[in-house]
Amino acid sequence: MEQVLDSVRKIIKRWVSTESFLTVDANPGDTVLYVENALRFKVGEKCLLTDGTYFEYPFTVSDITANNILKVEEPVKNNGWTVENNVSFRKSINGQMVHGVYIGDPSVIPRYPAITVNGTSRDSEWTTLETTTEKYNLEITAYVEEATQEDGYRTLLRLADMIQSGLKRNIFPLVGEKATVDLAADAFKSELSIKVTDTDGIDEGQFVVIEDQFKGQDVRIKSIIDESTLELAGPMAGNFLMVDDPRIILVDRFIYRSWPASIDYGFIHKETLLKAARINWSAEEIEVQGVIGWGDAPTR
Repeated sequence: MEQVLDSVRKIIKRWVSTESFLTVDANPGDTVLYVENALRFKVGEKCLLTDGTYFEYPFTVSDITANNILKVEEPVKNNGWTVENNVSFRKSINGQMVHGVYIGDPSVIPRYPAITVNGTSRDSEWTTLETTTEKYNLEITAYVEEATQEDGYRTLLRLADMIQSGLKRNIFPLVGEKATVDLAADAFKSELSIKVTDTDGIDEGQFVVIEDQFKGQDVRIKSIIDESTLELAGPMAGNFLMVDDPRIILVDRFIYRSWPASIDYGFIHKETLLKAARINWSAEEIEVQGVIGWGDAPTR
């Protein structure tokens, strides 16, 4: 359960706190922003510019013209949004940023909006004579301080939608990371082979995750062509460029059938009156069990 919780928290943090640093200064009047990567932003999302101390809001994404170029409806108003100042373009929820994603259910949360990820149950049933299906059930709760009735409710709706959208985009969560291998060359969309620094420890038929700073893809290795080339069972879904530090992650667990099945909205008291949304998420995993033979004695 612990590795599942860590994986889900990682997905949520990536989607609700998405930010990308500017690669070109943003000056007053600009409606086109150049960032390191725009893949986790969506048209219609409200975002802000920030240097970690000050921020400018709102910016509404009107178009994503390239992997690193965004258009916004509102022109930049202020000076100082420079590459030198490490300015980033960041998702927001009604002008607010998520201040923490916690595992468990802490009694005190210092700042809001905040999110908790809590394991509620694990179910197990036999699938074959040697395997069981393990089902993990999680409760993900988004907390928003209630300002006015409408503002608090809209903030909650948008935050909950952002969480479930990220979970639906990652239906095979990465759990049980075993080892990593760096890519040795750019890998482009639709290609069926990739270059890596080493193929030791990679097996034909194995599921791996190709990941960079901004995205990931699950893929099966069809064959090992040579000591630095892997043939894939399916095409690359996007570009994985060396500038974004791409790597292959070898896993020893495969979680499937994950889904945020339902969202419950309501009030909850936690030191002060908050609005809360609970997302019920579940996933399954096949686990190999040892079968005791007739001549074996059970271990106590």
